[in-house]
Amino acid sequence: MSSRWLTKAKQLRPIEWIVVGAVVVAAFLRLWNFTNTLQFLGDQGRDAMVVAQIFQERDIVLIGPVTSTGNMYLGPLYYYFMVPFLMMTYPNPIGPAYAVAVLGIVTTALLYVLGKDLVGEKAAAVATVMFALSSVVVGFSRFSWNPNPAPLFGLFFLWCIYKTEKGQPKFWIGVGLCIAVLAQLHYVALLTAFVAVFYWLKQLWQVKKESSLRRNFLIGTVGAAAVLFISITPLIAFDYRHDWLNIRSLGKFLETSQEATEGLPAIEKAKKIIFETHGRSLQLFFEITIGKHRTLNTTLLVGLIAAFIYLLRLKKNPYRTGHQILAVTAVLSVAGLAFYRSSVFDHYIAFFFPATFLILGTVLALLTRWRLAAGVSALMLIGYLIYNVQHLPLKNLGWTVNDMQRTATTIADRVQPGEKYNIVLLSETKDVYGMNYRYFLSTTQNPPLKLEHFGEVETLFIIDEQQIEKDVTSLPIYEIVVFPNHTPAEVYQVPGGPKITVLRKES
Repeated sequence: MSSRWLTKAKQLRPIEWIVVGAVVVAAFLRLWNFTNTLQFLGDQGRDAMVVAQIFQERDIVLIGPVTSTGNMYLGPLYYYFMVPFLMMTYPNPIGPAYAVAVLGIVTTALLYVLGKDLVGEKAAAVATVMFALSSVVVGFSRFSWNPNPAPLFGLFFLWCIYKTEKGQPKFWIGVGLCIAVLAQLHYVALLTAFVAVFYWLKQLWQVKKESSLRRNFLIGTVGAAAVLFISITPLIAFDYRHDWLNIRSLGKFLETSQEATEGLPAIEKAKKIIFETHGRSLQLFFEITIGKHRTLNTTLLVGLIAAFIYLLRLKKNPYRTGHQILAVTAVLSVAGLAFYRSSVFDHYIAFFFPATFLILGTVLALLTRWRLAAGVSALMLIGYLIYNVQHLPLKNLGWTVNDMQRTATTIADRVQPGEKYNIVLLSETKDVYGMNYRYFLSTTQNPPLKLEHFGEVETLFIIDEQQIEKDVTSLPIYEIVVFPNHTPAEVYQVPGGPKITVLRKES
């Protein structure tokens, strides 16, 4: 077996060795010092509790996490993705985070394997190296969160669209599957649906002229529609049972978004959209790769657009189809984000990461055609490397997931059997309910009361991570204000961690 691997290794070409090295580096950057750098905040604690209920209590859920804006719920797919991995490490919540890291490594390898079809081997190799080293991408690959697997399915989406454009319309089923998954990871990823509709209409026009493609096009279309319908069935069932909560929230969100430009003259609305288009473009291509340098990034953006126009107009371009797909995806994504009135955080656009790096890889590979430009390309890669190495999230966190578990244990040790207790967290995250600590407490023999039973609390633990306020019992936080006794029964300090104030009802 070892001799067979050695033979295969000897047959690898230099560019393939570079890709193999990039994947190895990607694995190291996504797994090294994992426990001490693991992010486990309120969202992760909430998700872990829901998933634990799924496999412990056979609690079938129809919805996923709530969105940060709009009070809309995602589909439950990510929760079910977490189930087997949390089961393997329970009560330690690290299992799903490892699964996300492995997906990040797989995505790195596939960026080359699938990217070759879209942009060619050299460009795909450059994209793979950049993707492997990206501090933003590495950061999202090192903890469990519903948007984090989006780059993998964003890549599959681009490749499936490419396959349909190359005369294989059955891949529309794959396109539908990718959209179904991405929509359950984050609703902003539904921008991919606009790209799909664009190419579907384009191919519909073509099949009207070529009857030989109609059958497979119909099969692909029906299959994609079926996959999409099945994927939203749980949300439809939930909405039906809860007075169409998601639909109403979506309506309110759209109404609020329109209010931002309501009453403005048409010219002012146009200016706002153009301004947002510029900003979103910088974010998609450069802010996530080399940081926020508006003048530099704007200059680079102009160069990137010019390079892509050159490629699209090049007569002998064997990768024209792939370049066109990337261009259409970029234009429609930027346009969609320009109309989005709220802040766009990096995890919103995780679905676009593969397109970002394939486009950048294409431009840098193009520059190698000319000696002087090749030098500029090399300098850009060196600058990219220096910036991202400095920002890699590999340093120990001051407060780790093991410290959180240790803190939760100090609380559990003070709770009597059957005692009705709850917690309040004072931290920079503003997660008053302390979902990360709550998760660890939920794995003990005496879990805290569920949030809807806060009125029954007999003992309240105030976990003060910030340690700014002298008297935490007088803070205007509802759960503290309504507690009947504000005289601490105990105040203790967790070594290296928060101060915990214990309030108990008087007998």
